[in-house]
Amino acid sequence: MKDLFVEFAYAQLPKWGEELCGDSVSYDKGNNSTILAWSDGLGSGVKANILSTLTSKIIVSMLKRESTLEEVIATLAETLPVCKVRKIAYSTFSVVQVLSSGETYVAEFDNPPLFWLRNGRLMHLDRKEREIGERVVLESIMRVQKNDWIVGVTDGVVHAGIGGLWNLGWRWEKIASFLENTVNDQLDALTLANKVIATTKRLYQDRLGDDATCVVAKIRLPRYLIVWAGPPEDPALDEYIVKRVMEFPGKKAVCGGTTGNILARVLDKEIEVDLTSLQKDIPPVGMMEGVDLLTEGILTLATVLRRLRKGVELEEVIYQRDGASRLLSLLLEADEITFIGGRAINPAHQNPKLSGELSLKARLLEDIVSELQKRGKIVNLEYY
Repeated sequence: MKDLFVEFAYAQLPKWGEELCGDSVSYDKGNNSTILAWSDGLGSGVKANILSTLTSKIIVSMLKRESTLEEVIATLAETLPVCKVRKIAYSTFSVVQVLSSGETYVAEFDNPPLFWLRNGRLMHLDRKEREIGERVVLESIMRVQKNDWIVGVTDGVVHAGIGGLWNLGWRWEKIASFLENTVNDQLDALTLANKVIATTKRLYQDRLGDDATCVVAKIRLPRYLIVWAGPPEDPALDEYIVKRVMEFPGKKAVCGGTTGNILARVLDKEIEVDLTSLQKDIPPVGMMEGVDLLTEGILTLATVLRRLRKGVELEEVIYQRDGASRLLSLLLEADEITFIGGRAINPAHQNPKLSGELSLKARLLEDIVSELQKRGKIVNLEYY
């Protein structure tokens, strides 16, 4: 079975009148597992935020180091500040650890039960009580598969609408029904999280009575992308790189006119230019069988970097036809990206006063890699 990938996102809003949300979410993706944790701190505002942040970060960092749940809870008890009024150091938590094989461990303490969906239907999760210290934790083991969903919410979502639009609040069962009617294979994790929080806000009539957080994990196969930008320093490597790009098990993008011409020559194929993709500052894209995207180099990459720095999201570019938007769409969809940068010198892009400096294209690639890594992408950059 192919390794599974956890597409993770969350959305949240603070209690009305507060600047900080009292809920916190932490996430870590390792080589073989993904750990998610979310926590609801006692009260609201700054103190609640501190409590929940400490809780979620301690859980993720300790489980990442393979600590036991007993060790985690003991550390939480020793670390969290105690409320002087209520004499308790209180913070709820939920933690989900998904192995690449699909085996999944869940532990929940005082949060609303999480939702597990498959084929648009709620799955039963067999929870067992376990007393650790003075806490009763609910533990579960399950095996997720492609297109499963794991959704967690804090109390602020479950109670949305109390005393207003719905006297009893949104309630867990109604949220489950909402999720069953909303999820589909094409939906992404962030869109679902935003839909849940938007509905929560509407039920509160924009004046949230509690911090509200929705955490979403969509289980799917990983998406891979290779981007070749620039000819190799040694032309003898042309055929090797073309072979590597064409045999890559994912989507393929080639940036730069010279690079595209090498590809066409080695494969003995023609490049067709799509003039409908031409924009004022962005040259048109090319089309070739077996390659997902052929773009111009410097101008397109510079536009991609500029828009990444401005926080562009997938929904803004996915239906655009210009080369920069189409490259951004591939980059933002991918989970793991391999960049191949060429070291062949193009005099038009070298600064003769800075001997030994990387080309402008190489700098652009490194900055793009940095921006993508900030978004949680796994990115590899190689030079030839």
